[in-house]
Amino acid sequence: MIRITQIKCLNENEIETQILKKLHISKKDLLSWQIHRRSIDARHQKILFSYIVDACVRKEERFLKLRDVSVTPDETYVNVPCGTMPLKHRPVVVGFGPSGMFAALLLARQGYKPIVLERGSQIDRRQKVVQAFWNGDDLDPECNVQFGQGGAGAFSDGKLTTRSKDARARKVLEELVEMGADPDILIDAHPHIGTDGFVPVLKKLQETIETLGGTFYYDTALQDLIVEDGKLQAIETSKGRIPCEQLILCIGHSATDTVRMCAKRGMIIENKPFAVGVRIEHKQSFVDRSILHEMAKDDRFRPARYQLSMTAQNQKGVYSFCMCPGGYVIPSSSSIGQLVINGMSYADRSGENANSALLVQVNASDYGTHLFAGLEYQEQLEKKAFAMAKDYRACVQLSKDYLANRISTGFGNVLPTYQRKTTFVDLNQLFSTSVNAALHEGLLYFEKRMPGFSLQDAVLSAVESRSSSSVRLVRDASLQSNIQGIYPCGEGSGYAGGIMTSAIDGIKCAEKMIESFAKPL
Repeated sequence: MIRITQIKCLNENEIETQILKKLHISKKDLLSWQIHRRSIDARHQKILFSYIVDACVRKEERFLKLRDVSVTPDETYVNVPCGTMPLKHRPVVVGFGPSGMFAALLLARQGYKPIVLERGSQIDRRQKVVQAFWNGDDLDPECNVQFGQGGAGAFSDGKLTTRSKDARARKVLEELVEMGADPDILIDAHPHIGTDGFVPVLKKLQETIETLGGTFYYDTALQDLIVEDGKLQAIETSKGRIPCEQLILCIGHSATDTVRMCAKRGMIIENKPFAVGVRIEHKQSFVDRSILHEMAKDDRFRPARYQLSMTAQNQKGVYSFCMCPGGYVIPSSSSIGQLVINGMSYADRSGENANSALLVQVNASDYGTHLFAGLEYQEQLEKKAFAMAKDYRACVQLSKDYLANRISTGFGNVLPTYQRKTTFVDLNQLFSTSVNAALHEGLLYFEKRMPGFSLQDAVLSAVESRSSSSVRLVRDASLQSNIQGIYPCGEGSGYAGGIMTSAIDGIKCAEKMIESFAKPL
C-alpha cells in the first residue's frame, strides 16, 4: 500500500479523480483507497480540504519515486514483552487524567490489574459539583475542574492534536474510538472530542479496566510515600495505607500539595519554564470570516480556528494556546482564594464566541531560582487576581482598553461567556512589566495578522495560569524518579502538554514497568 499526500479538493467525491490524476493511472489500476488524514488548507484565498490517502495500486513500486508518494507505514501497536522480576503487590496509578487513563488501560490489557486512585469524584458527581461552583456555590478543593475522573481534560475542548511523531499516538486514538469516541478523530488533522463527548468515553474506559481486573478508588488522595533505602514500599492515602512498590504518578499540574510532599520525601524536583496570560474572546463569526473568507458560512469548514505566535522584543514568546472554537471561558480554580480560568467547547462547538489563551513565557528571570519559585509565582498571581476580581469572578478588560491602560466601562459586541460573573479591572496592574510589555506587543502583532483581533470589542479574561506545570519531577532512562518504583508521568510531572502527549506518556511509563516486572500473582 502507498501513502499519497497533498490531495486537495472541495468535495470528498473528488478524491479518487485526484488520485488518478496524481499517479497518472486509469481507474482499473486503482484497487482501493482510504482516507488517512483530512485537514483544511486555508493558507490561500481559495479554501480546500487537503487529504492524505492510503491506496492499493497495481505495481506500487513504480510510484514510489513520485513526489508526495511513499510506502504506507505500519502503525500497528505491539505490546512490549513482560519482564521477569516478581511484583509483590498490584501496581498503583495515581490520577485518572489522560496519562493515568492510558497507563491504567495498558496495564490492565496486559494483565497487571492496576489500582487507580483519584482524589476527585467520578464524572457524574463531579459534573454536579463543578456546575454548582459555576452557579456560585463554594469551591470544593478536592473535586473541581482540575481534580476528578478525566482530569482537567474532562472540562476542555478535548483537543487530540499533537506535534509528537510518536507512533503511540495512533494507539491512543484507536483506543478512544473503541471507547465510543467519534471515528472521525482517526482522520481529522485537528481532532477533538468536546467536554460532553468525553463523558461516555471515561465511563467505558473505567468499565474496561475493571473488567480486566483493575480497581478504582475515587475521592481518595495520595498523602504520603513510605520509602525505605530509596525504594517505594507503600503509600498513605486519605483512606488508609496501600502496600505498593510500583507507582505511576499522574497527578496533573494542579496537585501542588502532592508535589511538595514528594519533595519532602526526597524526590528530585526542578523548576521549569511555563506561561501565564489571559483568555481572549471574539465572536466565532469574526474568526470564521478572518480565516475562511468567502467560505465563512460553509458548515463543512466552520467553526474556524487560529494559531498565532511571535517573539517580543524582550525575547518572551507570546502565543495562542488551546483555542476553543464555539467555546466558553470557565472558572477553573482548585485552591480556595486563587482565581484560575480556562476554556472549553462542547462537541458541536456551536457557541457564539471563540476563545483562546494568549500566553507569555515566564522563567527564572521572572521568579527566581529556588525550588518552587515558579510555583510560588503562579500561586501569588492567582491570589492577586482573586483579590482584584473580588471572589471567583473573572478579571476582564476589553483588549483595546488593556492596550490603552484604562479600565473598561462596558462590553461591546462580544459578551463574555464566563458563568460566575466578571469584574472590570486594569490587567496591566495584574501582570509584571515584562509580561505586559510582551502581551501588548503580541496583541498589536496579532492585529496585523487578523485585523480586528485586538482593537475592536475582544474581551480579555484572567488569569490563565495552568497551561503547563511549573516543575518537573526528574526521572531517569527507566522513567523512574530517584525514588525507585515511582514513575513521574504526564503534564503534572512536566513531561506533557495536552491530552495526547499526556496519554502517550502514560503508555510509555506503563511499558517501562511491564518490561521489568512479571504480572502480580
